[in-house]
Amino acid sequence: MTMPRRYWIEFDIQHDSDARLWHGVGVTGFDVPDCLSMVAELFRIGPLPPVRRVTADISLAEPLPVNLGLGVPVWRGVWYPPVNLETGPTRSIDRRAAPSRYPAPVADLPGARGGANSRAEHTWWDEIPYIRGLRWPLMDSHSATYVGGFRLRVQQMRTAYGKDPTLGDMVRDALDFMIAWRPTPDDWFDPTGIRFADQRQLDEYLQAFRDFLFGDRAEPIDPPGRP
Repeated sequence: MTMPRRYWIEFDIQHDSDARLWHGVGVTGFDVPDCLSMVAELFRIGPLPPVRRVTADISLAEPLPVNLGLGVPVWRGVWYPPVNLETGPTRSIDRRAAPSRYPAPVADLPGARGGANSRAEHTWWDEIPYIRGLRWPLMDSHSATYVGGFRLRVQQMRTAYGKDPTLGDMVRDALDFMIAWRPTPDDWFDPTGIRFADQRQLDEYLQAFRDFLFGDRAEPIDPPGRP
């Protein structure tokens, strides 16, 4: 099955082009025609301007051409402008509005969008959606520094996300992305200081954490080293 990919699409702006296209559009889809069809369907501005550049697998760890808020990049649909925060993921597929001509996608290389804000070091967790605002539930709450009181913290998270579904959706999407990524025990040790014996133990821990927060699991699995 083809997995959706993140794209950043830039247009040759004409004098009458929609202002929402001036800086580019962030879209997640199965391929370029899929993404362009969603842009055309969303904005309904007639024919799209000519496509100037398509960047495939755009990294969210590097500065984007815009400094405004993003939608949900793990959902299929347009996430910049952040319209999918209101519409949710796009499920229908209709390519009739996609332009037939566009440049071949280019790879997004680390540091290629460099500048004053470029990061000197790229880490695996930089790819997790919303990581800058969600380090506590995704990383820091699992840290060896805070291993005491883990179950109380997780219960507080579960209650908070039930009261704030928007925040809960963001945490769930980011957690699903992280679980699909499958960090290794060495990967996990780097930001948390918690060492798992093997991949299976870490996979089970993360899935239990997710299922307790957003499913019907009765209790999470304690991290190694919990008193």
